[in-house]
Amino acid sequence: MDKQYNVNHRRYVELQEGEQFCPKCNGKGRVKKNNLPLSITLECDKCLGSGKLDWIEKATGKKVKQIYGYEA
Repeated sequence: MDKQYNVNHRRYVELQEGEQFCPKCNGKGRVKKNNLPLSITLECDKCLGSGKLDWIEKATGKKVKQIYGYEA
């Protein structure tokens, strides 16, 4: 399957050549917190909520966005 619904972006994310879905969140952009029965979810720290990684991001990690000098 080359597309997955991303909760953060509220749309389907499609893979381009050289990309793969994040192994931690499986392309959804969010992960459950501490496997609690409640639906508490946090933004994935591996893909920063985008749901996909390319080969460079797999090796070096995702670049953190900065807005007005602060990390977002």
